[in-house]
Amino acid sequence: MVVTLLLACASPGPSIPPGSASQPDVVLVSIDSLRADHLGSYGNPRDVSPFLDRLAASGLRFENALASSPWTLPSHVTMLSGRGPLEHNVIEDNRRIPDDLPLVAERLRAAGYATAAFVSTIYVSSDYGFDRGFDTFVDYDLTKKANLQRQVRAEKLVDDALAWLSAQSGKPAFLFVHLYDAHYPYLPPEPWSVRYDKPGTKKSTKYRNYAHYKTHPLNEKQLEHQLAQYDESIRYVDDQLARLHAALETAGRRQDWVVTADHGEEFGERGSWGHAHTLHPEVMRVPLIVSNQPPAVRTERVGVIDVAPTLAALAGLTMDTTGLSLLGPLPESRDWPMETSRFDTVKLSLVQAQSRVEIDNDARVAYDWTRDPRERQAAPATPEQVAATWGAVGEAWTATAVTRSPGSMWSGGTLHAHEVPAGATFALYPPDAPLMGEAERSPPLPPTLELSDDTREQLEALGYQQ
Repeated sequence: MVVTLLLACASPGPSIPPGSASQPDVVLVSIDSLRADHLGSYGNPRDVSPFLDRLAASGLRFENALASSPWTLPSHVTMLSGRGPLEHNVIEDNRRIPDDLPLVAERLRAAGYATAAFVSTIYVSSDYGFDRGFDTFVDYDLTKKANLQRQVRAEKLVDDALAWLSAQSGKPAFLFVHLYDAHYPYLPPEPWSVRYDKPGTKKSTKYRNYAHYKTHPLNEKQLEHQLAQYDESIRYVDDQLARLHAALETAGRRQDWVVTADHGEEFGERGSWGHAHTLHPEVMRVPLIVSNQPPAVRTERVGVIDVAPTLAALAGLTMDTTGLSLLGPLPESRDWPMETSRFDTVKLSLVQAQSRVEIDNDARVAYDWTRDPRERQAAPATPEQVAATWGAVGEAWTATAVTRSPGSMWSGGTLHAHEVPAGATFALYPPDAPLMGEAERSPPLPPTLELSDDTREQLEALGYQQ
């Protein structure tokens, strides 16, 4: 009740003019680190997402939506390009979006849309090339040390989005809003911060790294507090998005929304806390909602890779992507590659039918989602499953001399012991693993990006550098 009253009394913001009479506004919302089962429409018993639940009830809600990577940078490249991480290869923070990778904002702008993005983390910033295709791109100078020490809140992003919309008269708008509030540290402002538990403190915001919580797991009381703060942050985001939607509705503008997340979050399911290190459901299953469609709960396997072609379809356009438009017919099941090579983790995965195969430095295992949807038990993967998983990487390299690598090398249906002969075509994982010898790749890897020492220091404080 307190939150509702505060929102009702808040300034209505700038007046928004009418938009296009023939084309809808298209709104993409990415809520960083939001796992699907923490929205009410996906089963959370807390009243954390009344607005998003209404949006889901009046449109399409996808029950089995997956990310392709468990951390922000590669997942957002996939989201805006419709290409998987093993295609675009922006899978480490020293790589930026290739100039020849088409992005959905370019497609909509070319069709006459005004385009704007308001983002709240360095990994979706202009440094990585995310500004391409946007008339207005605001990343709040997140590459600067001073701003990495604080969080850009949802309220600020929504205020700025409303200010931009106030200048978009008679023209359809594409708006991308990336919200960081559900990412640790989960610190919503008052009164949201006391909705389910006591407010967070400096002590409760300290996140070390994934390895630390493997050996120092949160106790029951600490875990309950973090889960409460996480849900409070989601409710805060939900209320801010409701404000954005209401302003567009008051202006009489038709608005089609796509709401999703780049990845989820572990809360002790594998003995630790965080994301980027595993490919299990709590990290890879994400919400996916498309508003203003005939209401339905869909069970097909879909995900982040389908966002870009869906945004194009909402605008009456098509886009050449690996992903599929969620507005058209969808296969019940399709192959779904996943990967992560952050820090000391190197995991390659492929979902086929109801089985997920995972390859890492130590094991080749398979999970049966029919009997074990939470992936509590693993069985040895078959040679056929392993070969199919490597096939998702693609033998993009050609050795012109004997070539060695500390990474894994797959050639001719065989995993090689870090060496292939001259003339061999081979798959390499991670794709940017160092090579000793002479080899060429087609297409080439994405361009590199150098982060400053100050930026890396701040990323380390946020758990991004370990």
